[in-house]
Amino acid sequence: MNHRERVVAAIRHQIPDRLPVDLGGMRSTGIMAVAYHQLKQHLGVGEGELRVFDAMQQLAYVEAPIRQRFGCDVALLDAGLTQGWRDYTLADGTPARITGRFRTEPDGQGGEYALDDAGRRIWRRPASSYYFDRCYHPLAEAASISDLDQYDWPVLKDEDLLLLQQEARRLHDETDYAILGTFGGAFLEGAQALRGWDTFMMDVAGDRGFAEALLDRMLANSLRNAELYLDAVGDYINIIQMGGDMGTQNGPQIRPRTYYDVFQPREKALWGRIHQLRPDVAVFLHCCGGIYELLPGIIDAGADILNPVQFTARGMDPVRLKREFGAQICFWGGGCDTQRVLPTGTPEEVYDHTRQMIEIFKPGGGFVFCQVHNIQAGVPPQNIVAMVQAVQDSWNY
Repeated sequence: MNHRERVVAAIRHQIPDRLPVDLGGMRSTGIMAVAYHQLKQHLGVGEGELRVFDAMQQLAYVEAPIRQRFGCDVALLDAGLTQGWRDYTLADGTPARITGRFRTEPDGQGGEYALDDAGRRIWRRPASSYYFDRCYHPLAEAASISDLDQYDWPVLKDEDLLLLQQEARRLHDETDYAILGTFGGAFLEGAQALRGWDTFMMDVAGDRGFAEALLDRMLANSLRNAELYLDAVGDYINIIQMGGDMGTQNGPQIRPRTYYDVFQPREKALWGRIHQLRPDVAVFLHCCGGIYELLPGIIDAGADILNPVQFTARGMDPVRLKREFGAQICFWGGGCDTQRVLPTGTPEEVYDHTRQMIEIFKPGGGFVFCQVHNIQAGVPPQNIVAMVQAVQDSWNY
C-alpha cells in the first residue's frame, strides 16, 4: 500500500499492510518548534527550514526528511502554510520563520501580543511561557440575540480558498500521502472562544435560550464555510478535521445530558452535511480529555475518527475504549502518553510503553499511530526516537 491507501484502510477498519503513522498531520498531532529544532539536531538533519505554522501553539511544520525517516503517512493541509513566511525568534532564542500573517507587538513585560488583521490584541504570550493564550473574546459583551445577529460571522475568502485548493491539488498529485484538511467547526470550544470560557459556561447553565441561539448561528456559519471549503478541496482531501474539546482530566466539561440535548444535534447536522457532500471524506474529531460518556453520541453524530485518545483522563481506559468502540470509530492517537511518559521517562520506558499501547489499539485496524497530543518543548529527542523505534518494530500486522 502507499501512504494514502494505508490510512484510508485503517479508517475503514480494514487491515493495512503496516501500522499507519502521523506526526504533524494536524494541529494536535505535531511537535513544538523548540523540540523539533532539537530533534533535527539530534538526528543530524541540517537541511530545510524551521517554520512555525501554528503560532498560538508554536508548532513546527514537519518536513519531508523527518516524515520519511519516521514513516509518516499523512500530509497537512492548513491555511498556516499558504500565507508566506517571515523571520521570527522562538521563546528560547532560536531563529525561525513563522506564518506570514502572524503579527506581534511587545507587551511591555518581556512577552508579546498577537494581533488580528484589524490590529486588535487577541492572544498574549507571557515572558515565562512558550504559548499564546487567548485574551480577546469578540462576543464577550453580547447581551441579546440581536447582538449575535450584528456580529460579522467570518466567511472563508475566495483568495484563501484558492491557495488551499492549489496546495491540496499539489499534495494530491505530487505525493501519495493521505491529506488531512484543517477546518474547525467546534461548538463548545468555539462558543467559549467567542464569549469567554466562564461566560459561555454560565450561558449554558443559566440562559440556555441565548446559548442555543449562539450555537445555531455558529452552525449556520460552519455549514456555509464547510460547503465552500469542500467545494475548493473536497476532490483532493481524505479527511476533514473538526475541533471540539469537551473533556477535562477528570471527565466531560458538561453533563452528558447537556451534550446530548444541546451539542450533539448540531454536530450531527454539520457532520451529516459533510458526509452528504463528500461521502469519501472522513470526519476527524479532535476532542481532548475524559469523554467516555460522550463517545456513543460522538459516533452517532458521524465522527469517523477520534483524536487524541487521552487515555490518562478519567474513564478513558484504553482496553475498554478499544473493546467497546474499536469497531465503530478509528482511534488516531493514544500511542504514547505525552503528559508523563514521553517527557519524563527513559528511552527504554518510552519504548516499552509505546509497544504496549500499540498492542492494545492495533488489532483489527481502526488505528493510526500518533502520540496522544503535541510533543512539547523539553521532550528529549532520544525519547522521540525511542517512540518511533517502537512503532517501526510494531509495524507489521
